[in-house]
Amino acid sequence: MPYSDKIERRLHLAALVFLCLIPTFLLFARGAADVSLVLVGLLFLTRSTLRHDWAWARQIDIAVLLLALLMLVVVVAPFGEYPGKNLSRGLIWVRFVVFYAAISRWVLVDKLAIRVVCYATFAALMVGALDGVYQFITGYSLLGGQGMVANGNRLTGPLDRPNIGSYLSKLAFGVMALAFVAREQLGEKRPLAIGAGVMVPVLAVIFLSGERAASVLTLMGLVAVVIGLFISGGRARVLSIFLGAVGVAGIGLLLSSSDRIAGRVAALGAVVSDYADSIYGQLALMGWRFFTQNPLTGIGMGSFEKVCRAQQPPESLQFGCYPHPHNIYAEWLASSGLVGTVPWLAFVGIVIWAGLRLIRAGHTQTVLVALYLATLNASFFPFAATQSAFSNWPAILAWMSIGCAVAALNVFKRSCPTTA
Repeated sequence: MPYSDKIERRLHLAALVFLCLIPTFLLFARGAADVSLVLVGLLFLTRSTLRHDWAWARQIDIAVLLLALLMLVVVVAPFGEYPGKNLSRGLIWVRFVVFYAAISRWVLVDKLAIRVVCYATFAALMVGALDGVYQFITGYSLLGGQGMVANGNRLTGPLDRPNIGSYLSKLAFGVMALAFVAREQLGEKRPLAIGAGVMVPVLAVIFLSGERAASVLTLMGLVAVVIGLFISGGRARVLSIFLGAVGVAGIGLLLSSSDRIAGRVAALGAVVSDYADSIYGQLALMGWRFFTQNPLTGIGMGSFEKVCRAQQPPESLQFGCYPHPHNIYAEWLASSGLVGTVPWLAFVGIVIWAGLRLIRAGHTQTVLVALYLATLNASFFPFAATQSAFSNWPAILAWMSIGCAVAALNVFKRSCPTTA
């Protein structure tokens, strides 16, 4: 075996190990998750250097992300409110672009890698979900030790904050897309069967978590999957009807038996009905105002709270100043203006269209398309209240889920060249 092939195999194996560790590290050691992400990216860059292979950087989705990065560093940072902070935040954002390229174009391309990542992610999801169930029953986390937060209304699971629903919802659809491709294109039936079993406690904890955005986005994803199964026909159509009926009955039972969940739904209704005066509406409007003040370059990455405090005392605001506007699009507009947001929106459009265009190829792949779009919806839905797009933990979670979904789509297209 040529030496270069040996090196590449070793690099790939190392990257696969670090990728498999990320879901577990996100539960217990956020810093370690970021280190693992960086190492995956560095291994990919090392491989690209040794092979003199940079073709991946010219692929359209990655190219527009690199353009967005260039705008953040070269154009946005110097004209932002705090150039030094803006530049440092922009520079370190490159790790997410390289990580996305690594897992979607290199790590998750073969049967073994997909199978191992599926098992590792399903194990982490199961651990998080079971701990969430334990916390729901007993009032405290077995692994983390903390109790439910926000007046006992929200679960944390083993996390130190109430984001277990977001963690489960974002990773679940992406890894299920991989498992589906493993079954349909690679002949690996076990990952999807295991994933179907894991999804039972995962979905239960998402809807019990009290996280309104995670619950609604997950419900939207499930509706997409049920529709995809129905369109596929045959036994899949029967399964879709069964899952739809179980889902409706389960949600009805949950709302009728849990005053806590019913209260969270009522609170969501209040926010939607009076969005402009809610905390989320006020923050989004503040982000829009910062954008209109600096429409080309925005205020710079990581400057939202500082600019808020500089323009008006937090006590003069009904909700005070927050680090970000809790909406990914408002955050991009406020932080990077048009020069950063336009390439970002181009990336979002490109990856969404990549899934939608597969629908025309026939009915067989509609379930994959549904899982793929459900994954993207968990991060890109425009009206959801979100965590910061630029903070480490939510960004790692988002880019891993998106990367897994895109990798699944790429494997499918390679296996069915007529759909490419």
